[in-house]
Amino acid sequence: MNRYADKLGHVTVADRGRELARAVRYGNGLPRTMTPLKALIRRNRGAPILDIGGGFGDNFIILRKYLGETPYTVVDGAESCRVGRHLLGDRVRFRTDMPADGQYGLSILIGTLQYILDSKPFISSLSRLTDDTIFVSRSPLRKTGDDFYSIQEITPDFGSNSAGECMVRIRSVKNVVDDFAQAGFGLVENREVLSYKKQMSSLPEEYRDCSYFNMTFRKIALMFLSLIAIGDRYANELAMV
Repeated sequence: MNRYADKLGHVTVADRGRELARAVRYGNGLPRTMTPLKALIRRNRGAPILDIGGGFGDNFIILRKYLGETPYTVVDGAESCRVGRHLLGDRVRFRTDMPADGQYGLSILIGTLQYILDSKPFISSLSRLTDDTIFVSRSPLRKTGDDFYSIQEITPDFGSNSAGECMVRIRSVKNVVDDFAQAGFGLVENREVLSYKKQMSSLPEEYRDCSYFNMTFRKIALMFLSLIAIGDRYANELAMV
């Protein structure tokens, strides 16, 4: 973690070259698992953002040119928060537990959902903290069938070949959507962005059909208000014909 923070804090010419190559590849400079966030941040209009499992602020680092002065809070483990404070100072608020209260316009779950073994009450708690939108990505989700548990070997980009193992829960797309619906958030966009079959190759065949999805959930009351507004505008246009 310290080596990674030091690397991010000392940008080289090669690093800038890789950043440019990524911008050329992805168009707006964002990886595929984060592309919807550009529009979601614009929609958010500067309301506080909550990033669950945001590490030492690595999502923030990628998104910062779109954020302006938007208040940004990361929830993660103590070591990640320590490195994040060292790297980003006061620009990001780091904490090791979920906020008990407060309202966030946009909440982000990137590479996080699989590590929350009891995710239904977590989603319920997150929904109470979020005013508008929740974005989920970079978690392997099963296309068909039910949830299952597995063991993941952690292999970081820097340091040793393995950082140990942990249990993960691979959710099905349907169950995730149902849990958010019960918490008052409807699915407004769902796009498959990357197959995860190769990473699941050690599992039996019937468990391998997993992918990363970009999923955007919006508070159901707001969805209905938007539909009403569209209906009213359409009625007014007809009345003018």
